[in-house]
Amino acid sequence: MDYLKVPHKGRLSRKNSISCPNHLNMLLQIVEYSWQNKPENEKDYFDEIEEVGDSKFGGFRPNGDQRHERTTPYDPVRSDESEGDLSELSDAETGKTVLRFVTTTVKEPKIKLPDETPDEDDDYYGSSLQRNRRNFSTRVPDDSDLQKNDKLNTFPSSVDGVKIVNKSTLANSIRLKVSQVSSAFPTVFRRKNTTDYKIQIFVSFMFLTIILLVGSIYIIHQEKELQKAYFDRIRFSGKDRRIRVSNLKGREVLTGVLGTSLSVKDKAWECLDEDRGDAGTCLEWMNIARLYFRVTNPRRDWEPGNYNMQCYEILWRSLSHDFVPKDCFHVGETKGFYFYGGGELNSNQWPINRTSVPFSPFITGGKVGGSVSGQGFEWGRILRRFFVGSPGVAIEIYRGTPLHLSINDRDYPGMMCFAARKDDFAYPDYEGPNILNYTFCTGENIRDVFTQLADKEIWDGLTHEDVHMAHAIAASPIWNILPETLQFGNMTEASLLNHTDLIASPHLSEGYILLDETWQKHMGDLEMDPKRFQNMEETVNITRRRGFKIALTIQPYFATESLNYIKGLEKNLWVTQKLPGSKNRLVPALTSYKKTSSAVLLDITKKVARVWIQRKLHELIRKYGVDALFIDFGSTQDFPQHYNFGEILSSPDEYKEIFMKSIKSLGRVVAIGTTSATKSPKLPTFVSMSPSASTWESLQSVIPNILSMGVAGFPFISPGVIGGDFLVKPDSDIENIEYLTNGFNAVSAESAALRKLEVTGKPMPDRELYIRWLELVHFLPVVSYTYLPSEYDAQVVQLAQELKNIRKDKLYRYIKIAINDALTTGLPIIRPLWMSEPTDINCLKVSDEFTIGGYILVAPILMPNVTEREIYLPRGKWRDEMDGSSTKGERWIHHYKLKLNKIAYFTKLEDPT
Repeated sequence: MDYLKVPHKGRLSRKNSISCPNHLNMLLQIVEYSWQNKPENEKDYFDEIEEVGDSKFGGFRPNGDQRHERTTPYDPVRSDESEGDLSELSDAETGKTVLRFVTTTVKEPKIKLPDETPDEDDDYYGSSLQRNRRNFSTRVPDDSDLQKNDKLNTFPSSVDGVKIVNKSTLANSIRLKVSQVSSAFPTVFRRKNTTDYKIQIFVSFMFLTIILLVGSIYIIHQEKELQKAYFDRIRFSGKDRRIRVSNLKGREVLTGVLGTSLSVKDKAWECLDEDRGDAGTCLEWMNIARLYFRVTNPRRDWEPGNYNMQCYEILWRSLSHDFVPKDCFHVGETKGFYFYGGGELNSNQWPINRTSVPFSPFITGGKVGGSVSGQGFEWGRILRRFFVGSPGVAIEIYRGTPLHLSINDRDYPGMMCFAARKDDFAYPDYEGPNILNYTFCTGENIRDVFTQLADKEIWDGLTHEDVHMAHAIAASPIWNILPETLQFGNMTEASLLNHTDLIASPHLSEGYILLDETWQKHMGDLEMDPKRFQNMEETVNITRRRGFKIALTIQPYFATESLNYIKGLEKNLWVTQKLPGSKNRLVPALTSYKKTSSAVLLDITKKVARVWIQRKLHELIRKYGVDALFIDFGSTQDFPQHYNFGEILSSPDEYKEIFMKSIKSLGRVVAIGTTSATKSPKLPTFVSMSPSASTWESLQSVIPNILSMGVAGFPFISPGVIGGDFLVKPDSDIENIEYLTNGFNAVSAESAALRKLEVTGKPMPDRELYIRWLELVHFLPVVSYTYLPSEYDAQVVQLAQELKNIRKDKLYRYIKIAINDALTTGLPIIRPLWMSEPTDINCLKVSDEFTIGGYILVAPILMPNVTEREIYLPRGKWRDEMDGSSTKGERWIHHYKLKLNKIAYFTKLEDPT
């Protein structure tokens, strides 16, 4: 309730004020008016207030002419000399009670300016003056203001039942209402002492802390709500399809986004029971796709309880022909992840975080031909759908998936993406919905995961002769004989015998003499050219007496000019061309391969073709007495444009496996090597790297490619010939580059200069490049020559002899042990450093060092005009074979000096600790 409180004896305080919340509206209008109408005169009056009307709480009106000269225009204070009395009278006319305050005029107190010092008698007034100037910010207009400003006429005569009788009533209303509002303000707006401010700061700090804490908890809660846990170790958000995978110890090992082709508006639902199948979890995006999760085993003999590992299978099934399931995972260094595997690339891709691969079908290609012909990116010739990551995770994509893959693509930088999509060339026979199916396994570290998932059945089906032949291939070099490397550039019996003399004179007579396809008149004849090899049986016998064995290169391609082309047409042996709307697929599909411009491909999927090729090869071996074969598949990119096999293959690269199985049944004659594979062939077959140009860039890519192929599942690798497979002319255009060796175009004009020797008159690789290549290859599983050391100078010949002795005396036993280990463990012969120390960040990144079975560490020089390098040694104790000194590992050796004829290698010793 509102009450009228009248001060007694002139004392005005906070408690003695009018409390009228209901009159706040009037106060606001008065204040607004006062600011808009500022009078010049500071003088105002205090009038008597008379109660008016029947208001319960009383209204007031002026009564009499008593006035009080106010001590200040801001505060109705009076000195103690003023005497006042409150009397209650009765109005004779109205019969209403009138409250009247009668005052006497007193001396107006002296008012000090702010810069003056108040007198002792003026303490009260001076302090009141200062206080009142803070409390009141308005001044009541006087008579002169009323005359000057016409707006006063519009001022309301009464507000909420209170009648404004005259200007004195207005002044009193302002004073009382402002005092009322001031007392009603919260104490936080009033002046506080120092202790109160400290409490306010503390409370504010605690309030902000609580706000931040509650906000963080809310964000974390929302994050957890978006991601549902599957199988305890997988968190997946159905809204944005983010996935996080942890190992059994709770450490995050894989992150990414599933179903990147889906829209944010697409909502996931639980699958119906009839659509779930045996999957542990099934989510469906209505009429778009289904996603299946389940725990699985990577191998039939795998027992999850024996290892600290767990494997999961993910399967996308498209419900719409337009939907392409695509999953992307982080492989960037920003996440601290390093990934390896996949196979061969035309760059330093160790780890694959360092390379960029556009979205393309994952099929074998000619990394050389693709880059020259302008057909865009192509993978190498050795591929497998297997990748392993440094946190302790491995991913393998099933063969039935029409796989497309990208790494660090511009649309998904720092990520590796898998997708299932039909392609008219790579997967022409794929029908039905797009299915993306893969497995990922988690473990404690990368070495444990790789070791448990490596193929441990390589030995299955092998004989002791197969293993012994593999040891022999590693012990003795392979001599690649090409027409361009022979005298006069023509392969004949005479030139072949002369070349074997050059090989045998400075070297021991051992190893395989490998002839390329030019031993035939036309590719696919499967007979020696009768004009050039009239007495090949005698030539083979002479070569054997010199200590060599003979191997011939064959291809599944047959030139249309060959003797067998017409016979194959009659028996329907060739891959046919896919004709739209035609059921009769008997038209052979034509392609080109190497120097053969028109050729057909043997359809190995047909039983009649397998029987035919086995018979032809038996006749070839029996007629000429050769010891081995070398299978040159080329790549899937060499297939005809519109090919059609007799049987549907899940991937065109499956062709190679079927062909190798047919060759395996030939008996004692085996294939010592192949140029392309998507699955490791059985020993004694080694997989050769793709042909490379004679450049420093090609030399630098040898170690990364061998490491990648070993991790991908190919333990038995041949690095190719010393010095490169073909040469390029300096400062020449790509279009004008000639076929120099082996029928391959050059990669680029950046390479070593060609030099012509007076003895042979043929081009050769740069001498320094050849020496560094020679040093590297002697520490790899297979040594292959095309260019002979004797074609340079005596120093190069001496170096070749020294490296041969080092390999025989110090390295061969370790290579042999590594071959035997690979048969039972699946681990590669040439291993990355992280197989010794899987948690060492330096071991995860080094791409120009390797170990032989974990026993010998090799650090070659791969740059021109360089005689020192940095070497990292993993943990353990190592012996430097350059000077015999011992040193502890887990450290860098800076500025290690190496002359042109030296290569750094270290032998691991038993750690005494």
